[in-house]
Amino acid sequence: MANKNPNPGMPAGRGVGKRRLPRRSARRRRASAPPARAPAAPFDPLSAFRPAPPPQDDAPLLQPHELSFGGLPYVMRPLVLADEGRLISFSNSHTGETIRQRYGYRISEMTHERALRLLGVDQSRDVALGVFERAADGEDVLHAVGRYLLDAAGKSAEMAFVVRETRRGLGICTALVRQLLQIARARGMSYLFAQVQADNAPMLAVFRSQGGRMRPILGADTMEVFVPTSIPSSPGP
Repeated sequence: MANKNPNPGMPAGRGVGKRRLPRRSARRRRASAPPARAPAAPFDPLSAFRPAPPPQDDAPLLQPHELSFGGLPYVMRPLVLADEGRLISFSNSHTGETIRQRYGYRISEMTHERALRLLGVDQSRDVALGVFERAADGEDVLHAVGRYLLDAAGKSAEMAFVVRETRRGLGICTALVRQLLQIARARGMSYLFAQVQADNAPMLAVFRSQGGRMRPILGADTMEVFVPTSIPSSPGP
């Protein structure tokens, strides 16, 4: 015997008192969902920065030259082995905070052997510059060091800087950065890179002023910085 529909106005097979709400199609749901973002491509400084011109004569950039900071005369020149005493005195003046921001860890005092390693660089490959002030007795006093170390591929170099605490804010570090960028450009490199403590705001600001690109290093309170050689201006404060 066939079942009778107790509600003639409702098709058989539906429960009494239940209304079927209209469903949005799966296609409409997919269309209204925000599109998934593609993962960001890793930063490649070789493609992000303009290539440097062919290598040029860098000898003029390695000659001593006079600069003025805070109204006082200074000389920027390559470090030499005869600067050992000046480098040791300069290093011994660093505070613990300066050492932390420069190296990221505590280091022992500057020894004769370590000083010779830092001074005896091949300036045609790596670069080590110092900024000196002529003291009243005629002796040069080292107030800042900027250097870079060529990477294994020879396409870029890692740079590092340290300025005496009493000489900061005068533009000395900016002048060193610009000089290293010019030397690197003359040698055919399109960028230099560095690792900087994330809380070292003044150093990061200097790199930004030269067009630097930055990214955090995972698992460390450190930023990796890439600075193009294409925009440095003349050295100076």
